[in-house]
Amino acid sequence: MSIELSVEKRDGSTKARAMRREGLIPATLYGPELDESISLQVALKEFKKIAYKDYKHLIDLKADTETYEVLIRNIQKDYVTNEIKNIEFYKVKRGHMLTTKVALVIVGESPAAKMGCDIVSQYNEMTVKCLPRDIPDEVTIDITALKKAGDMISFADLPKNDKLEIQDPLAEIIVKAVAKRGAIAVEEEEATAEEEAAPAAA
Repeated sequence: MSIELSVEKRDGSTKARAMRREGLIPATLYGPELDESISLQVALKEFKKIAYKDYKHLIDLKADTETYEVLIRNIQKDYVTNEIKNIEFYKVKRGHMLTTKVALVIVGESPAAKMGCDIVSQYNEMTVKCLPRDIPDEVTIDITALKKAGDMISFADLPKNDKLEIQDPLAEIIVKAVAKRGAIAVEEEEATAEEEAAPAAA
């Protein structure tokens, strides 16, 4: 089911602060097929109906008699109050791929973690290129493959997906199993003891 959001075009004569007092958010619509950006206003109560997980999905933006397929490109917020100050909508070009970021979510239980290793995550999102309608909610990273210290999962290890082109360097490590410092010290001591106990070569 497509996500719909009704907005109104504005001429820019009303000050942004006055709009917010009336429960409206200033917004801008832009894209490669538009000759110039379009100034909009969005009712805050209507915008809040869109779930956060849908922020990266296509939205049918209904402005007066026209409908635009858009993605939310940016939401400007007040650092103190967290109040939404401005929204940028990007009109997608039908049939054309775009580049965006998708959240990485770790799933599964790692045998290495049960052995006492730390599971260190290097990335919490990845960059992909795909058609707008193929943007996933998230990409899962199954850490059951991390069986011992030193095991790792890189972008190259992710399952193949014909709809997504990974834009991050394939050799980059997403998550790895790292032995804790105490465990490393014990291993080093044991290795030293074995070397000292071994008979010297003739």
